Amino acid sequence: MTKTNKKAAAKTAARPPRKEAGQAPSSRKSRKPAAAAATSAAPVASPSIVPARQTKKGSILALLQRPNGAAIGELIEVTGWQVHSVRAALTGLRKEGKELVRDKDEAGLTLYRIAEAR
Repeated sequence: MTKTNKKAAAKTAARPPRKEAGQAPSSRKSRKPAAAAATSAAPVASPSIVPARQTKKGSILALLQRPNGAAIGELIEVTGWQVHSVRAALTGLRKEGKELVRDKDEAGLTLYRIAEAR
């Protein structure tokens, strides 16, 4: 009588069945065209529709568009970012072509705002 290894038999029983030689392999490359075809059939959203959620960048822009602008502390509070991340976002806005104005209020707090269009 031959010995059987119960652990080896249990492992092979838990495995999914092997693919046959004739089946096409399911890779990411083969799934992408199908996903692209499904999304192209969806209706295109009009640009006037507001996004489903407010982004952090959008929150920063909204604060900077106020007449008095916003302090770094307010931007940190809204985004939950650290100071250096907020400053990097302001630099990114400058690189996108937005003109940021830096002013100080009566208490000496620095406020940032987007300059008015000329």
